Amino acid sequence: MSPAIFKAALVALALLFPLAGGEGYFTHLAITMLIFSILASSLNLLMGYTGLVSIAHGAFFGIGAYSSGILALRLGVPFWIAFPLGTALTGVVAFALAVPSFRTRGIYYIIVTVAFQLIASEIFESWYAMTGGGIGLRGIPRPGRLFASKVAYYYLALGVAAVVHYGIVRIIRSPVGISLMAIRDNETKARMMGLNPWRYKTFAFVFASGLAGLAGSLYAHYMEYAHPDLFSFFVSVDLFLTVMLGGAGTVYGPIFGVLVLEGIREVLHEFVALRLLLFGLVLIALIVFVPEGLLRPLLRYARRRLPAGPGRATAGPLRGSAP
Repeated sequence: MSPAIFKAALVALALLFPLAGGEGYFTHLAITMLIFSILASSLNLLMGYTGLVSIAHGAFFGIGAYSSGILALRLGVPFWIAFPLGTALTGVVAFALAVPSFRTRGIYYIIVTVAFQLIASEIFESWYAMTGGGIGLRGIPRPGRLFASKVAYYYLALGVAAVVHYGIVRIIRSPVGISLMAIRDNETKARMMGLNPWRYKTFAFVFASGLAGLAGSLYAHYMEYAHPDLFSFFVSVDLFLTVMLGGAGTVYGPIFGVLVLEGIREVLHEFVALRLLLFGLVLIALIVFVPEGLLRPLLRYARRRLPAGPGRATAGPLRGSAP
């Protein structure tokens, strides 16, 4: 099957899926996966293409969710205004964090992101007047009657996810993306070539965090609810594992990671302790045995097993390219 036919089949499947899923659980699961694919791909822009590990993505996910939810629920702001405002506010907070964060390097930078995640979680839990505290923020409205059903919201999430993934791919393949990968591979040489690492890192951090806020807004208005547990430290760790599992520095790796981890969650949803243990073992195994993630080895295996067509490339994808 040629890549063009395969992509056309995926598009057709995505468009026709709700006709089979209807208003049932599988449509709900598909909406959740689409939103988390935005989260994972935005984190991959940081981890895979810029070389920045962030354990604060769950916090930015929550900032977008609570910002949009509070604007819509408490102030009566329409979704189509609250949605971009929540995204923009998340980007502003990310910029305020980036300015001092990039004065540190290595483990110290990671500690800053962990500290920010813990502070954000405490604010979500304690600022009862705005966030609802441990009770959560209930009654967040859907985007009007048009998107009241799961099927309609699925198409909204699909459209937003498609635009986000297309935008990320365009950035990766642009001079900006090439500069980010140059900084990732060797920051000293990139600086000698005239690049400003701080500027590019800040752009990547703010852009990726803003996309996390966008996903949070989309998620909160779909669930009609926001709770601190949905944006905790463990969510950030899950996102890190998702990117590692699929393959950091690949376009489709994070999406593959979302599919695999959500599948594991569904199979083990009644065994929370076992699921956490399995996630820990998977992370250790990935770091030790498959640091490039699962998608690339699976693609190489498929290329060896399938007969090569005329003009078909036999080499695997380069680092920073799309498998």
